[in-house]
Amino acid sequence: MPAPAPLQAPAITAQPANTTVTELQPATFSVTATGAAPLSYQWRRNGAPISGATSATLTITAALAADHNAKYSAVVTNSTGSATSADAVLTEELPMFLMAGQSNMEGNVDADLFQSFLGELASGASTATVKTNIAERIRVWHQVANNGYASYGYSPQMATLEASELVRLNAAGLVGPDLNTPNPRVLCSWNDAAVSPLFVSSLATRCGGAFGPELVFGQALSKAGYSSTSLIKVAYGGTSLYIDWRSPTSGGTVGPLYTKLRTRIQSLKSDPASVNPSCKTRACKWSAFVWFQGESDSFDKANGESYDQNLKNFIADVRNDVGSPTLPVIIVQIGAWAQSLSYGKNVVAAQNSFVSNDKYARIVNTADLSGFYHYESASKLIIGDRIAQAAQSLLAATPAVK
Repeated sequence: MPAPAPLQAPAITAQPANTTVTELQPATFSVTATGAAPLSYQWRRNGAPISGATSATLTITAALAADHNAKYSAVVTNSTGSATSADAVLTEELPMFLMAGQSNMEGNVDADLFQSFLGELASGASTATVKTNIAERIRVWHQVANNGYASYGYSPQMATLEASELVRLNAAGLVGPDLNTPNPRVLCSWNDAAVSPLFVSSLATRCGGAFGPELVFGQALSKAGYSSTSLIKVAYGGTSLYIDWRSPTSGGTVGPLYTKLRTRIQSLKSDPASVNPSCKTRACKWSAFVWFQGESDSFDKANGESYDQNLKNFIADVRNDVGSPTLPVIIVQIGAWAQSLSYGKNVVAAQNSFVSNDKYARIVNTADLSGFYHYESASKLIIGDRIAQAAQSLLAATPAVK
């Protein structure tokens, strides 16, 4: 009988590929090999074996700052010998979030009410007492601010919900004394203002004249584990999508604020380190666009009836300027009061329709919160957390789809 054919040693037929992901997103490497069965696999990071990484595919659940530029390779072994793959480099990008809109994005809250919330949360009283006291402060604020409740969408249920949410955010470390301490992990820039770490001092966050949703949004991103995040905000109160933010695809005169937004985008495409020095040594990527606007278009027939198409054009143009047709988009819905205006329902329908038909978009509902044309302090904090939840939902998938 002829001698049996010699067993084949392993040979790599498909090398692991270099991979680029945004920080905290999963990264996957795979290798293909031939040779006599059984084949065993051992992945290495910078030459050192990774415990438990013994299949043909390696998945890193969440890429961390320490993983940037790490080299991953696989050793494939059988009874005859072994073969080692080439190194695959993991490039980890830092996220940048583009934020735009009118006064609710810009920030417009009551300083005394905000400080009273922080005082209640730090009081050491029981949870039930803190919730009751915060709800009462919200009730009194609404009564004093508008000689009644209806126009601000006040209800006892709303106040109870907001109080419970603030207690939850405080327990999560998102609301409390830390808000007054600069957070070097979150860099913030508003319009043409200088960039600085996110914090609140006399209500200013350096991302607005008085804090907007970026305050808790940024804190939540930091708590999630992002080592360095940039929030780039362009926001001006009392502005419409019909005129001020009108984008090129909508025709007519391009709005001055769209021009400002485009200029900001272009400047950061060419020099992201102007916002975040870490971008000098690590790639920085636009990770999502947050749009918080619509009240001004709810007053006027021409504005309201064209909002649907103008919004589609606007976001398409932003994505084009950013250079990403699948850029995740988060739309914060206008409040209950604005929805009651002549064309508020048009704006809400347009916002919901866009998100329903775009797999890279999320809506942040606010109808259960207080909202005249300016949300009060508790609502702004809660909205910031809801934006963070939407952002993390979008970024958890690759690609970011529903």
